[in-house]
Amino acid sequence: MVDSALFNLCNALHLGNYQQAISEAMSAGASTERDFFMYRALVEQGQYRIVMDEVGPQAPVSVQAVKLLATYLSGISKDVVVVQLKEWLTDPSALENWQLVLIAATVFLHEQDHKEALKITHQSTQLDVMGLVVQIYLQINRPDLARKQVKAMQEQDDDATLTKLAHGWTCLCEVGGDKYQEALYEFQELGEKYNMSLMLLNAMAACNMHMGRFDEAEKLLQEALSKSASDTNSLINLLVCLNHLQKPADVIARYTSQLKISTPGHPWVAKYGELEASFDRCADQLRKA
Repeated sequence: MVDSALFNLCNALHLGNYQQAISEAMSAGASTERDFFMYRALVEQGQYRIVMDEVGPQAPVSVQAVKLLATYLSGISKDVVVVQLKEWLTDPSALENWQLVLIAATVFLHEQDHKEALKITHQSTQLDVMGLVVQIYLQINRPDLARKQVKAMQEQDDDATLTKLAHGWTCLCEVGGDKYQEALYEFQELGEKYNMSLMLLNAMAACNMHMGRFDEAEKLLQEALSKSASDTNSLINLLVCLNHLQKPADVIARYTSQLKISTPGHPWVAKYGELEASFDRCADQLRKA
């Protein structure tokens, strides 16, 4: 259980309110837990260099693990990071350090190594790790296993933010209007209880899109972009929404260009480029036929 002095910091991080989390860290007492959550918030903001510069060799393993995550996401020595994490995990006591396990599994997920990520996380009873296991199951298209994991989280702490988020994401990945509405209620409740974040706005928009409410989804995504005009997830979801609403081609093209400029290396952008090139090839062949 996280110390009560760190609750606001942890909660803000889990909800995607990263700047709030960093601000909360400034008022929390110095501790390994504070540094772990604070540096994770900085990583989520893409502030990799700050984390890499500030975390020294004498820092606890859990904080050094966050530095490795920052190094990995910055694109520097990815293979070295994976090797280092696996070496730390060979220690018999490593799996008792839930923070190390969480970061290592996160890196393995980026590597698309779901098997290795589940291997070190599936028996954990720590809520942060259990929430990550839910994400893993959803990524491998096993909502049935995700539901079981959410049930275990609910039995441990039904009111925890992580439990509610995990329940919402699992409902969103299941088929049926009732489930989508259930997910929407979870995200709305969290936003009303705490601060509405980009993550929650995008989650609510996704729920509405699944239910065919694209006008409502567009409003939520425009609200998200008013908070951060270059947010990748908001731009991607808005493009999907605008296409369903059959908005003018020039409007869609403008947001597409914005996305390509802001995050040219994103998988969605890369896939979009592949599809564009494929379409152009087919069109060229038809013109020549």
